Amino acid sequence: MKHLKDARNLLEQGDSGAAMEIIENLLALSPRNMEALRMKSFILDSWGRFDESLAILHSLGKMASEDEPFEDLDRRMEEERESLIYSRLTPEGRWYFQFSPLQMLVSLFGLMGCFLFLITSPTYFDSPGSSLGLALSFVTLVLLPWIVLLSLNFKGVKKILVGLAGIHVFYGVKKISYTWEQMGSVVIEYDTNLNTDYLRMIVYSKSTREALLNFDISRGNSVIRARRHFVRLVLSYIDTVSYVPRGKATDFDRSNNKTNTAA
Repeated sequence: MKHLKDARNLLEQGDSGAAMEIIENLLALSPRNMEALRMKSFILDSWGRFDESLAILHSLGKMASEDEPFEDLDRRMEEERESLIYSRLTPEGRWYFQFSPLQMLVSLFGLMGCFLFLITSPTYFDSPGSSLGLALSFVTLVLLPWIVLLSLNFKGVKKILVGLAGIHVFYGVKKISYTWEQMGSVVIEYDTNLNTDYLRMIVYSKSTREALLNFDISRGNSVIRARRHFVRLVLSYIDTVSYVPRGKATDFDRSNNKTNTAA
């Protein structure tokens, strides 16, 4: 029989599917094995099963002794609290906002560039034939960062409203809206290779069974920062939820189309 060491080695290699099989077998024999439960919680969270993962962490927190604080649970709860900074509750519903590290970096560079230009520009006026240098300095330090920032503002999702009526996705220059009556099911697609940061939430039409929305909710590239809260809220409005490995969502599309054709 394989042991936790084998499961740990598989996780280090990124093979969460095989690791989960070993963990489930171990938990069938020893349901209170804390290390196995911790690893299971980690895998489920990577697969987008956020609530199941959190429930295991809560049970582990109760099992831990008072002088042994459960760091994983503390870290998750702190992340949950911080993520709410990036959403806002209004009478229309809850707004979720894009968090782009690249956009913040370009904004910071643009701010520093403006400051540097103001400091260095007087030196160009003191020397003859400095107009070219002044123009290059202005373009590099001031104009270029803000052009990049404007282009980033027109790319991808900017904010998402999840309200009583449905989901409204705001892009740079357009908005897409779907009511809850139009949405029939959700598929969370994950990659069993944990070395690949891949996790998507796909919302399907109730009538046509086609994909309406496809959100990146991966750890490093999530369309919005408060991803766990966002997923939990969307799933509270939709009853049918499936969790499938990467590539299986295409099979889900095909089966839905066959069902729709037969109907």
